[in-house]
Amino acid sequence: MDYFQLLNELKMMDDREAQSMARYYGMDLSVREIQALRPLLDEVSFHWIFTGVPERFIEKVEKAIGKEKTRMLLEKYLDATK
Repeated sequence: MDYFQLLNELKMMDDREAQSMARYYGMDLSVREIQALRPLLDEVSFHWIFTGVPERFIEKVEKAIGKEKTRMLLEKYLDATK
């Protein structure tokens, strides 16, 4: 999967389109959660594939969508990088 292309597509989508995409991948996110996550897209780094997602970033995601959804999102990310 081309993560840069996916991130760029997410940045260009409106909130409802991003919500639909999240549902397609098994994540039920509200429009409010999508809006809270959107600014974090600019912080995502390709290097995290090799180094892991920094704890500080995970904390920001938890503030945006809660611990349970963050855990689910990280599991999906880890499964995709295998």
